[in-house]
Amino acid sequence: MVRLLLRFCVLPLLCGAAACSPSADTATEDPTPAPGTALYRVTFEATWSAGTHANFPAGAHFSSVIGASHRADALLFRPGQPASLGIKNMAERGNNTALRAEINALQSSGAAFRLLEAPYFNSPGSVSDTIRLDAAHPRLSLVTMIAPSPDWFVALEDENLLDATGQWATQRRVPARAYDAGTDSGPTFTAPDQATLPAGVVAPLLLPPAQGAAPDGPPLGTWLLERIR
Repeated sequence: MVRLLLRFCVLPLLCGAAACSPSADTATEDPTPAPGTALYRVTFEATWSAGTHANFPAGAHFSSVIGASHRADALLFRPGQPASLGIKNMAERGNNTALRAEINALQSSGAAFRLLEAPYFNSPGSVSDTIRLDAAHPRLSLVTMIAPSPDWFVALEDENLLDATGQWATQRRVPARAYDAGTDSGPTFTAPDQATLPAGVVAPLLLPPAQGAAPDGPPLGTWLLERIR
């Protein structure tokens, strides 16, 4: 009788221990933690000069750099599509009022995170500012007018600073791509206004080099992106 009682008392204990012990079938790996926010110093190093490109105009400069950290669906412009009013005014006049309002609307909808706006500067030259990104808004887009020009601008276009492993880029250099906004048909830097009617689409801009017969010159500058926090 004693042996039977011990047997019945021990079995539930063993079963309980087995139920509590982890098994290969039920064990799960801890999820990778979402990255925190990242603060980047953005520097536009303009190299556009008489030594790099033909027809270099007097008073050459770039307008105030403007842009945002954003999601993949919140681009400031799309090559092959018409420019927004904000891009048009930035590219033709260096006026960021409408574009700033467009970015503010993206922020209100949750599609954009932070705004960056740095002062204009002469070329060659450089300008720097900082901007914060987060895991939901890891991309960076920036634009600035090539001035003087009909409607030409350079851009940092949808640069994703969060890699596939969930790590923020430490440093990155990206050539400044040049675009025609498709809103003014002037053929030279200082041509009078010639509104394109109907408006065309944003397209890559090929500027002739200072020397040689290449179809286009080197980039007008470089975007330097450095994580500082």
